[in-house]
Amino acid sequence: MTESVQETARPDGIDRVLVVGAGAMGSQIAMVCALAGYRVGLTDIAAEALEAALSQLRARMDRNVEKGRLTAGEREAAFARLETGTEMAAMAEDVDLVIEAAVEKLDVKRELFAALDAASPDGAILASNSSSIVPSAMASATARPDLFCNIHFFNPALVMACVEVVRGPETSDETMDTAVQFVRSIGKQPVILNREIPGFVANRILNAVR
Repeated sequence: MTESVQETARPDGIDRVLVVGAGAMGSQIAMVCALAGYRVGLTDIAAEALEAALSQLRARMDRNVEKGRLTAGEREAAFARLETGTEMAAMAEDVDLVIEAAVEKLDVKRELFAALDAASPDGAILASNSSSIVPSAMASATARPDLFCNIHFFNPALVMACVEVVRGPETSDETMDTAVQFVRSIGKQPVILNREIPGFVANRILNAVR
C-alpha cells in the first residue's frame, strides 16, 4: 500500500480500531486504518503528542493530495473517521481491535494491556506492534491470551507493505484468521508466524546479515 484507500473485505466483527501511542508508528498505523475505512481512535497520555501527530498526518496527507496519490475527499473522509483522546479506558469501551504502539518496554506494555483488558469488550482482540517482544510475554498480563497476537507494522507504516502477524502459544485460530484478514483489508501483506520466536522474521534476517 502506498498511502491510498483500499477496497477489500473486512473481517467479520471488526469495525472500530483503537491505536495506543501517538508516536510516528502509532499515528501512521491509525491513518492506515482510517484510509481503509475503519473508525479509528488514537490515544496517548500526552495531549501534545496527539496534536503533533495530527499536524504531521495532515501535512503528509496534504502532500499526497498535491501529488495525486489521494483525493481531497478521501483525505477528509479519513480524518473524519479518526478520533483522538487521552482517556484510553473510555476510548477502549466499544472497540473491536486494539493495536498497542507504545514504547518498547515490557513492563509498560504489560501495564497497558492489563488496563486495556479491563476496559475493552470481552471479544475485542488485543495486539501489539512490538518488533521483538513475543506475544506470550504481554498476553499473560490479560485474561484473554486466546485473543492476543502481535500485528507488527514496519516503518514507515503508511508505505511499507509487509506486516508480521505473530501467534502466541494460546492465540486461537479465529484470532489469527481475523488478524490476517484485517491486515489484508488495510492493503498490507501479512507475514504469518505460527510460532513466536525472538525478533520474529525481519529482525532475525537483519541480524543474520550484519
